[in-house]
Amino acid sequence: MALTGNEIRDKFVSYFENKRGHLHLPSSSLIPDNPTLLLTSAGMVQFVPIFLGQAKPTEPPRVVTVQKCARAGGKDSDIENIGRTSRHHSFFEMLGNFSFGDYFKKEVIPWAWEFVTKELGLEPEKLYVTIFQGDDQNPPDDEAFEIWNKVVGVPAERIYRMSRKDNFWGPPGPTGPCGPCSEIYYDRGPDYGPESFDDYCYKGVEGDRYMEFWNLVFMELYKDEEGKFSPLEKKNVDTGSGLERVALILQGKNNTFETDLFFPILEKVSNLAGVPYRGGINNGPWNLSQETKQDSYLKIIADHARAVTFLVSDGIRTSNVGRGYVLRFIIRRAARFGRLLGITEPFIYKLVDEVVKIYGHFYKELVAQKESTVQVIKEEEERFAKTIERGTSLLNDMLGAEGKILAGEDVFNLYATYGFPIELTAEIAQEHGKTVDMDGFAKARAKHEEVSSVGKFNVIITGEEALGKVLKEHGATEFTGYGKLRSEATILAIIGKDGNLLREISEGEEADIILNCTPFYGESGGQLGDTGYLKNEDGILQVLNTKKHEGLHIHRVRSISGVIADGAKVNADVDAGRRKETMLHHSSAHVFHAAVRQIFGKEVVQAGSQVGPAAMRFDFTLSKQPSKAELAQVENLMNTWVRTASPVKTTEMSIDEAKQTGAIAMFGEKYGDRVRVVQMGDFSLEFCGGTHVANTAEIGQIKIISEGSISQGVRRVEALSGEKAWNYISDQLRHLTDATDRLKIKPAELGSQIDRLQDNLKQKEKQLQVLEEKLAVARIPELIAKASKMGETTVVAQAVQDISPASLKSLAENLKNRENLAVLLAAPQPDGGVSLVAAFSPELVKKGLNAGKVASEVAQILGGKGGGRPDIAQAGGKEPEKVSEALNRFNQIVSKLLAV
Repeated sequence: MALTGNEIRDKFVSYFENKRGHLHLPSSSLIPDNPTLLLTSAGMVQFVPIFLGQAKPTEPPRVVTVQKCARAGGKDSDIENIGRTSRHHSFFEMLGNFSFGDYFKKEVIPWAWEFVTKELGLEPEKLYVTIFQGDDQNPPDDEAFEIWNKVVGVPAERIYRMSRKDNFWGPPGPTGPCGPCSEIYYDRGPDYGPESFDDYCYKGVEGDRYMEFWNLVFMELYKDEEGKFSPLEKKNVDTGSGLERVALILQGKNNTFETDLFFPILEKVSNLAGVPYRGGINNGPWNLSQETKQDSYLKIIADHARAVTFLVSDGIRTSNVGRGYVLRFIIRRAARFGRLLGITEPFIYKLVDEVVKIYGHFYKELVAQKESTVQVIKEEEERFAKTIERGTSLLNDMLGAEGKILAGEDVFNLYATYGFPIELTAEIAQEHGKTVDMDGFAKARAKHEEVSSVGKFNVIITGEEALGKVLKEHGATEFTGYGKLRSEATILAIIGKDGNLLREISEGEEADIILNCTPFYGESGGQLGDTGYLKNEDGILQVLNTKKHEGLHIHRVRSISGVIADGAKVNADVDAGRRKETMLHHSSAHVFHAAVRQIFGKEVVQAGSQVGPAAMRFDFTLSKQPSKAELAQVENLMNTWVRTASPVKTTEMSIDEAKQTGAIAMFGEKYGDRVRVVQMGDFSLEFCGGTHVANTAEIGQIKIISEGSISQGVRRVEALSGEKAWNYISDQLRHLTDATDRLKIKPAELGSQIDRLQDNLKQKEKQLQVLEEKLAVARIPELIAKASKMGETTVVAQAVQDISPASLKSLAENLKNRENLAVLLAAPQPDGGVSLVAAFSPELVKKGLNAGKVASEVAQILGGKGGGRPDIAQAGGKEPEKVSEALNRFNQIVSKLLAV
């Protein structure tokens, strides 16, 4: 009986944990703790600081993990190959074992062979090994060859030397650790591809016969700024093995979708679509039979359903930027392939249950977040369903037009108006033998708004050498600021803006200071860093901000006076007033978190926060907009708890003990072996390393000042605490008094008085609109008199002054009811723009003239856009100086369409 996916995962962890003495660590979140990464795309991501020497190695310095990984954008994306090959996915599990200056080639190569042949039972005669062949930059990896051949016993003819492109890792950035790789391939047999491994390696013959499933990266070199390589003092190992590929090999399946890790999801899709999965060895190109295409569509949907389930459960929500954009793209891509299978209703959310059944026992967050995951995916599907029909129709028109390139402006309109991700449009265009003008799209998008790149998927691990040296020599900074705001400290390092270590800092200069101990809180966990002063007899340094980096507290300072040298002793003084206000807001954030979960349910989780002296900002998951009454409920509950004057207790304990208390942890946040748990009365218990009040009564008043949506399923609240809250309430009362005094009413009457004033204003506006329309209609004889003739058609293409967009449309409506009349009216507006209305009489519409298309084309001349019905359409523009050009273009279009 072949091993299941779960058994393979357990066997891998057990081998390295129990037989090889590794520390088993859980998978990190798909949201990486690295600003250069959009999503976690490899097992080594969470260990980058260790590889760079910026963080101490684990104890023991060898680790085994099963890491959640996503590659759905940028150059590392596998999305175009999903469903076409036997092994590519947007989400996958990476089995990994790591050495941080501990074991190296002579240990890990035999271990890898032992695991795959003994533990997994793979036949040695079906395994091939590749190593680095060497080039003009680095020598061949003869050490690996000797171990594979002499120690492990792999025949020399089964060890292949490959190029840098295939068998040398890194550095991803210009500098950093790097080294040769060694990979293990499995021969699946002649049915799957090239006749020999030589053909696969050296002749470029494609196929899935030889599948790479194990990669050993030997980080033994460092590449510097000049491009030179030098040996690392401590060499590291990074092993990666795709669980899905190993399952495919052991279970003897044609592709990963037929393994037990995937097939229940694929079956569910097949049942929902009423389309059978036929299976087979080569299901790739889109130009094959309809049945083969349908198999590919089923696979794509199954893959995407698994990916979005994991992404949402890790706290990602759909948006038009960053990882939220990636999530939206994957959901909409799956929905589009569902429609190709005949599924027109939202359905991806129905697949979440299958994903949770397969993976929930190992990834507990899937179970905990199941309900909210279903809700988020369903709402995004419903949102896309509202526009996909119209968007698809427009895209089909674009694909049916002449030419091989889709205009960037049109593609952007499809993206902005109908929610079609550019990647999806480009993919559909490619299926029809066309491409997208990406430069034109980029320009149109830049005009509209600035958005984050979807392509940031590569780790830049160049690192901060100076910080790494300090950390290696002195260890982490001792934080003394929980109990006091002043302490004596020694300067361990002064780091200039260029990243180099300085001997001293002089008046007017800025630099980063590292102390041996500090009362300054470094920005983390949503709490802003402290400010204050570092002083001694030689000078004064103003601390502008404090941040944390792998255990080091970094004080950004500006020298106010004197010269202070490296190694000097200083008095570190935190701004006490600023810290106090920050503490009030941080403690109120915990109170809010507890209140919002009590009012809306335990499925509500924190999605981010920022607490500082000015305010508390809290992001949380909620699928609806809370009503004013519900927000008032939350606020009242918070203030009730505050008034209980409950003690705030902070306890340090092991991570395992903390979990047993039931304390809420921020998912995706990195926690060490020891954590602080903050308890407020009987209503709040959370992991937190921040600073807090000693008693809830110190918080004073809490006042919510704003609430809104920041992305799909994520709300944001801002609130004030203490004196700031009372000042805000006082200001609001003053504004209220001023308004009621002016209206000569009581505060309780303000709402009804506003309603009466608004009703009166609406009536006046309606009366004014009627008068404007009458005046507009009165212009018809003048417009007809100035009209031109094209055969039997009267063409009114004129600029009209002093008329609103609504009256302009009314005028066009009256004109188009006349026989054989073509209308384009342009009216400059007070805001500097131009309103356009195009209209055609019924006879002209029957001849194929379309006001919507004509208005859209003419509006582009004015730097705008628009559209509408075939008989009448509105548009707008930003360049009134081009009105004459637009009118001339209208005449040309009408003349061509009428063949006059």
